[in-house]
Amino acid sequence: MQKSFKNTILKISLSFFFLAVASMLIQRTFYPIYVDTQGLLHETLWTPIGTFSFVLSVAGLVVYLMLLILMLIKRRIK
Repeated sequence: MQKSFKNTILKISLSFFFLAVASMLIQRTFYPIYVDTQGLLHETLWTPIGTFSFVLSVAGLVVYLMLLILMLIKRRIK
């Protein structure tokens, strides 16, 4: 596996992580989450964006770590 491909995966994963942190901070700071009198939860689109970005960042990090471990195993076998 080329080193630049793994670095690209890591950069994309970190970008999604920073997007998740930023969107959750925006959600917490500017848009409160509340439950109305009927028991309905009101939240903005920032919460699912942050959650989805966090899941993508974790998935990218797992792929990066798997590629790194495979590279180390191949290097150890040679």
